[in-house]
Amino acid sequence: MYERCALSECELVTMRCVWNLKERATAFNVINMLAEDYGMQYKETTVYTFLKKLREKGFVETRRQGVTYYIPLVDEESYKKEMAKKLVNFWFNGDAAGALKAVAEGEHLTRKQAREVRATLDVCVTGKNPDGE
Repeated sequence: MYERCALSECELVTMRCVWNLKERATAFNVINMLAEDYGMQYKETTVYTFLKKLREKGFVETRRQGVTYYIPLVDEESYKKEMAKKLVNFWFNGDAAGALKAVAEGEHLTRKQAREVRATLDVCVTGKNPDGE
């Protein structure tokens, strides 16, 4: 598996904005989302730097159509799974059960969330979805 460069916290939040904005990700839209959704007030030049770093690291490409659009090259779900695996490997020596236990002990799960976790664990153990797929 190809291991990506680590993103700084600021780059990660910027990338999250790009994922959320999809095809409408311009620097202006990212600046607004950072402020409105995350309470992060950055100068334009700072956000341009974050976006440039994301491009250099292979997370986005740019497309110029009057304005510059930032197009994700990395799928958000794939990135989440990759980062979760890194976390489990680093902090829990590859022990996924230990990681899950640590998370579960630190959080209050609703009954629905607990059912979803059980269903996911069943799939992991049996390799089959509950509906037979």
